Amino acid sequence: MTEGVYKVVGSLASPFSVKMRAIFRYRRIPHVWHLPVGNIAEATKHVRPPIIPKVHFPEEADDIWHVDSSPLAYALEQRHRERSILPSDPVQAVLAHILEDFGDEWGTKMMFHYRWQDKEKGGDRDRVGWWMSYPGSGPSTDEDLAQKTRDFYEWQIPLWPVAGIEPGNVPLIEEMYRQILDAWEDVLREHEFLFGSRPSLGDFGFYGQLYQCLQNYASGDIMRERCMRLPAWLSIMDDAGGVEGDWVDPTAPLNKGVQKLLWLAGEVYLPYLDATQKAFAAGEDRLQFEGLGMVHEQTPMKYHARCLDVIRERVQLLSDEDKARLWDLLVETDCKKYLLTDM
Repeated sequence: MTEGVYKVVGSLASPFSVKMRAIFRYRRIPHVWHLPVGNIAEATKHVRPPIIPKVHFPEEADDIWHVDSSPLAYALEQRHRERSILPSDPVQAVLAHILEDFGDEWGTKMMFHYRWQDKEKGGDRDRVGWWMSYPGSGPSTDEDLAQKTRDFYEWQIPLWPVAGIEPGNVPLIEEMYRQILDAWEDVLREHEFLFGSRPSLGDFGFYGQLYQCLQNYASGDIMRERCMRLPAWLSIMDDAGGVEGDWVDPTAPLNKGVQKLLWLAGEVYLPYLDATQKAFAAGEDRLQFEGLGMVHEQTPMKYHARCLDVIRERVQLLSDEDKARLWDLLVETDCKKYLLTDM
């Protein structure tokens, strides 16, 4: 085990930050959580890309910080053996990676839509803005806080096209949110987590985004009305340091909710990644695909073009026997055709 205390700089309003903090907490890795304000903000302003969370490894120089929650989760796996979040079965580990990527990257669309759209368009930006702005403001007048909220909101507006938050895409984004909620209720009817009684990488990927959806008033109301178990599960995931458990038998059938999430990945998320790759390959500035009978169009995002390659690389590391098991588990989905490297 690597000794020492990590530093984690993040925001409670950042899905990737709370995901990273939850991983540290579950794995019982010593760390200090910092909001990105004051001295720590000044000490990390040089970090590129300028995103959170930022993590400092205890043995490294003070000015070296790491970003991007998914690679960081894998880095912690290399550095610490205890309480791994990767299932011991290689096929389950690949499925956990697919679901983490799905939760991370498509979940952002759901979170972003409900957070920043006008109230009449299904969002709740005014109330959410106050909640997000205060932690970095400290004591302030109501007028100053309101101005900081407006400034933050104006900074977020240019990100809408990147996240695909466009009027024509809202029906699919909202339907996906409802179906993902239903799938998670099915997960929790059978197991505590996706792959047994301990959380996996996939659980943490969805946790970060769904935590934000619970905090957003509009999406939080939908979650509370639709789900009996999920809000409480999110509170467990926030600090699962006391959770002890086991992975499910890899020869057992997949949890019904996991099957539904993988079906949604094959129906919507992987086609989205595939369309992103094809748009970049063709030099096009717009992508288009159809999922759940609805068309989605947006500007392609370079990071998402790489996501599909990473998933395929992990599939290719499986033995032939394990690949056969993976394809058997995905037979009721369209995932396989997007996971093959010779497309």
